[in-house]
Amino acid sequence: MHLTWLAIAIVATVGYHVALKLTPAAANPFLSLAVTYAIVTALFAAIYAVMPGSASLREALPQLNWTVAALAATIGLLDLGFLMLYRTGYNLSLGQLVTQSAAALLLLLLGVAWFREKLSLTNMGGILLCVLGLWLINRR
Repeated sequence: MHLTWLAIAIVATVGYHVALKLTPAAANPFLSLAVTYAIVTALFAAIYAVMPGSASLREALPQLNWTVAALAATIGLLDLGFLMLYRTGYNLSLGQLVTQSAAALLLLLLGVAWFREKLSLTNMGGILLCVLGLWLINRR
């Protein structure tokens, strides 16, 4: 089943970046994202309402915590960051690659420092290749 979710994530990522790249330059980025979030909110609220076994809102809302607000903030900044990155002429072919590689390196440091994750020699080799790849991509 995880391969299905992986495929969905990959296809959605491609669609996400293409849609952001093709968003008209004349469209206000804040209005564009507000309408996008309104549609997504309506969609997920409808899915929640018809899901079998869904708890009532009174039961479900207390189960949520600060991560909801944190995720909302990061999604908003992610969308705005990529939208404006592409509007300034950044290449579609490199936007995701550069940001995800850099984010992976930061998450690596966070995982080791905060979550006490361990790294193998194979991991270290991958990290080295990631850093080398970022350097090669950004060379002029």
